Amino acid sequence: MPEDNNARANQLINKFVISLTEGKILGFVTDINVEVEGDQFYFILKMKEIENLGKGQSMFSSEKKMKIKPDDIVNVGPDVIILGNGKVPPLREIERLHQIAEEYNTLVRELEAKDKLIEKMKEENYSLTKQLEDVQRELRKLQVMKEDFGHLKEQLVRQEGQLEMAKEYIKLLEGLRHDIDQIKENVETLVQSRLEEVVRGIIDEELNARGLKKTSFI
Repeated sequence: MPEDNNARANQLINKFVISLTEGKILGFVTDINVEVEGDQFYFILKMKEIENLGKGQSMFSSEKKMKIKPDDIVNVGPDVIILGNGKVPPLREIERLHQIAEEYNTLVRELEAKDKLIEKMKEENYSLTKQLEDVQRELRKLQVMKEDFGHLKEQLVRQEGQLEMAKEYIKLLEGLRHDIDQIKENVETLVQSRLEEVVRGIIDEELNARGLKKTSFI
């Protein structure tokens, strides 16, 4: 048996054996041998079994032997030997898994933080969208007001044109009224003059008929 195997075997004596897969103490190692089969070697553990452990009374019972491969050993401490029966990875692999788990948890926390950031950005985007919709509604109102103002301006321009026409028409009417007043005045003067002539003629005829002199109007 190689010296390193002997040295490793000596480390397993006077220790409790714990099975991770079964979750119990298998016994207490009192002696150990090494057995070689081809290129594989095994540890033959001579153990005393323990009964009533944890019930207030602990005692060793009969001895038994257990054959294990070095790969079955997960860890060897000062008081116990931890076996995995080939189903539990070596301690370094467990440490690596712990490291991977921590990296995974860190990644999960980062993802959760990013999810919160995304949710916050979604809320901000929703708020900005609402503000944009409000601004667009106000813009449409302003556009309608602009169009209404354009129509009103056109109406004012037309009304200003109509007002100018009305002013010109009023001026024309004032001119016509002046002409009418002048014509009326001329007609009155002509009528009065003609009336005086007619009256004078009638009086003159009456005086002639009576052999009197003609009268003259002052």
